[in-house]
This record gives sequence, C-alpha cells and structure tokens, in this order.
Amino acid sequence: MNFVAHQYLSFGNQSLQIGNLLGETVKGKQYLDFPEDIQKGILLHRSIDTFTDSHETVKQSSSYFHETQHKFAPIIIDVIYDYFLIKYWNNFSETPFEKFKSDCYQLFKDEYNSFPKKLQETIFYLLKYDWFENYSTLEGVQKTLKGIGSRAKFENNLHQIIPEFEKNYTNLETDFLSFFPQIQTHCKNFVFADSQV
Repeated sequence: MNFVAHQYLSFGNQSLQIGNLLGETVKGKQYLDFPEDIQKGILLHRSIDTFTDSHETVKQSSSYFHETQHKFAPIIIDVIYDYFLIKYWNNFSETPFEKFKSDCYQLFKDEYNSFPKKLQETIFYLLKYDWFENYSTLEGVQKTLKGIGSRAKFENNLHQIIPEFEKNYTNLETDFLSFFPQIQTHCKNFVFADSQV
C-alpha cells in the first residue's frame, strides 16, 4: 500500500494519519518517542505493510512483474493499488477524492515542521509534484515509478512499466477489488479493537 491507501486507512483520524505517515521513516522502537495516539498510527502503518506483504492476492499481483522487475515488483504494486483505489474511490468513500486529497495536503503542511528531516524531504516533493494526483492516471503512475527508479541504488527499468501494467490490467484490477475490502476490515479491527460498541 502506498501513500493514498495509508491515509485512507486512517479513517479520517488525524493522529492516525500523522502516525501512518511517520511510519514511512520511524523504525524499530523509535515509535515510543511519540505520543500514544501517534504511536498507534505508526503501528497501523506497520500492520498494513505486514498484512499486505503476506497476502496471497498481493503476491499474485506482484508475480505479473517478477520476470522483468524482480525485487521492485512489490513497489510497483503499491503504486498500482493506489491507482485502483482512486479509480474506485466512490466505492469506498463518501468523501470526494479532491476533498480527501486537499485535507491530507493541508494536514501535511500543518505538521511539516514536526516531521523528521527525511520525511520532510519526501513530503516536500509529494506536495510540489502532487503525487496523489499522479497516482490517478497511467501517465502519473509511469512518472512516479520513473522517479522511484531514478532514486534506487540498483539498476532498474521502472520507467518502462506501463506496457506490462496494461497487459495485466484486468488481472490487477480484479486482484485489487478482491484485496482492498480485506485490508479495510483488517485496519478497522486494528483501529477500533478497543472501542466500546
């Protein structure tokens, strides 16, 4: 799961959203340095990643790219699943995507100075180049993966991914639509486990 999904799966709770964002860079027991509500967001981020990485449907999606992309296949799926989340946004959210995006961006700006430097750099580029919007088109997916490829330490051809995406489009779409309700349920159980019904 990539940025859009992580923010969506925080269910509009700003503390969880911030923690989920910090989960990009906060490692090990560093999460204990944060307030309890932020800690839960960081742990939610980790739970999302663990659930996603171990899920058979996600592994199936990754397999379409193994032959040419190898270790980068899961990264590709993270971005592609955000693309499908935005495509089917109205199936999963009553809040229009543009409002969701602008609310997230405003929160990122408001909290920017409290982020670790590495995360500040990521958010700077996310806002400058409107990453959430990029994830909504094939051209934007290409641009996003090209950027990831250019920053990677290993040689790759992520900039050439779109033909493979298009070839496997229907299977990937089916995989996403099968998987996403399951990650929703997983996250709701994680977030609301301690709530009184």
